[in-house]
Amino acid sequence: MTTSKQPPHNNLGISGKSLYQGRKPSNGADSVYVQQGTAAKMHKYALMRQSARLLHSPEKAAAAQRRTCWCHRGTANATDSISVKRPESGGSARVHGVLTCKSVWACPVCSGKICAVRQREISAAMKAHIAQGGYVFLVTRTFPHSVEMPLAELVEKEAKARTNFRNSKRWRAGKNARTGYICSLEVTIGERNGWHPHTHELIFATPEAFGEIKEGEGGRLSSRLIDELKEAWYDALRKAGLCERDQMSDVLAHGLDVRGGQYAAEYVAKFGRDQKWGMSREITAHAAKVGADAKGLHPFALLDMVHSGRTDKGLTPDMAATKFREYVEVFEDKRKRMLSWSKGLKKLLLNEDEISDEEAADIDLPEEVTVGFITSEDLSVLQSRYLLPNFLAYVADYCFDPDQAQAEIDDYIAWAKTRQRSARGDVKVKMWSKGFMYVDRESENV
Repeated sequence: MTTSKQPPHNNLGISGKSLYQGRKPSNGADSVYVQQGTAAKMHKYALMRQSARLLHSPEKAAAAQRRTCWCHRGTANATDSISVKRPESGGSARVHGVLTCKSVWACPVCSGKICAVRQREISAAMKAHIAQGGYVFLVTRTFPHSVEMPLAELVEKEAKARTNFRNSKRWRAGKNARTGYICSLEVTIGERNGWHPHTHELIFATPEAFGEIKEGEGGRLSSRLIDELKEAWYDALRKAGLCERDQMSDVLAHGLDVRGGQYAAEYVAKFGRDQKWGMSREITAHAAKVGADAKGLHPFALLDMVHSGRTDKGLTPDMAATKFREYVEVFEDKRKRMLSWSKGLKKLLLNEDEISDEEAADIDLPEEVTVGFITSEDLSVLQSRYLLPNFLAYVADYCFDPDQAQAEIDDYIAWAKTRQRSARGDVKVKMWSKGFMYVDRESENV
């Protein structure tokens, strides 16, 4: 194993001449504070470890464990060199050259990366379509749901309903006005009604695709054709066994929602503006949501409940753990796609072929720069002390000077090696001699 880092260490090393030494907290001790916002964003790495713990099966051999159990636990290349990357503007950081699970469903870290790539693709496609005189509509389809129905059954029936809808006479009648679509599958869980799978779909079409429309509150559109499509969706749900005749009025009122192009553009673009983890609401980022909304909890919010020990939406942490495992079994094991393009649409608009989630996870984001390097031994130190989230938050906030960054990274690793290993990760974050610390929480169960 090689232990050298590239580029070579500069002369600051760990000699105490740190660029940030001397920044003092209110008590006057030497300290490097990690910004609260950045530390909160790095919380996804803590949830990645929580996911690995929940999905690990003690009775299975290492090779038979789920990929997420080993995410960020080793190097992915023969050189043993792991690059540390951050956007020039700061705010986040990551390590490149490590083994990753590339799971959009089970891993908050990989999901966030994949969602960022997908958002770029969608934004580029929308710009290309609009530049050609086209229009983009956002269509959301949902249905009444029952707490007694298992998630696997709900997902299977929802897929049948979508097929029924696409084969309906009303939907097929408008095919000449539509260039294609991008469909996103989402699932939430609520206190009263359990699992709730539903879809968001960007329709690339002509401005007249839905007839003579009127725009209401929140960009919601209405027209005679939209009313007919609502009826077609109700019929599709009936055939799939997802609603009863006495639920017709509810489905017609809430089952299918169409919004205008400007709203759709802002809906997708929001991920580029909103950098707070778990707050974005665009079509690509729902799989990475940590919080709850009016529809219920998103799957990674279940992880956060287990991690924090809190109760939400009528679910205890133990119940949240069981539900998260059920969700992963349905979506990952059955190889569900988070995002799908209609045939030929991506080639037409971007002159690119579709790529898998695994391929998207390996794409470097253009705004990132390499600020330093660590070794696999360094990575092991960070993981065994449950300090990887803290380290990345530190890099995001402070390693902005290319002439100093490697020395600052070396300082952190040297300090981390003095920390005691933790059997489970209940690390009390206090003021230490070197002073690297979180300031947004007292402990991290990473």
